[in-house]
Amino acid sequence: NTWKHVATITTDFAADLPPVPCYAGELNQVFLNIIVNAAHAIEAAQRGEDGIIHVTTRAQDGFVAVTISDNGTGIPDAVRDKIFDPFFTTKEVGKGTGQGLAISRDVVVVKHGGRIEVDSRDGEGASFTIWLPLNMGDDTFPDQPGG
Repeated sequence: NTWKHVATITTDFAADLPPVPCYAGELNQVFLNIIVNAAHAIEAAQRGEDGIIHVTTRAQDGFVAVTISDNGTGIPDAVRDKIFDPFFTTKEVGKGTGQGLAISRDVVVVKHGGRIEVDSRDGEGASFTIWLPLNMGDDTFPDQPGG
């Protein structure tokens, strides 16, 4: 419900994506964290009905990339290097814990061997791209089917 009142979500999902070996529940939390942050940034930018969160997927060079973009406030250059630090937040007291992006980075980088890239223009919005490898060792996800 966080995003429904401030933005429209649009999608462009590649039809030919291969299956991605992953912990689906943990990646769902990553996507949710980034979408909620996007909604908060759009709300802070006071875009009204013009808030947009755009989600795209594609396969490239042995990875699947999921990009979540928004037209919110963007990330100021002065704090961009800190956004994945535990307990760092730009939100007012009581609105954020500073854990969402730190946990998201851990899930993507440590647990999945992927990476997160951030592109932002202060005052214009931000894009987070989550890169998930398609070929990992067979023992990477021992509790998953096929792992």
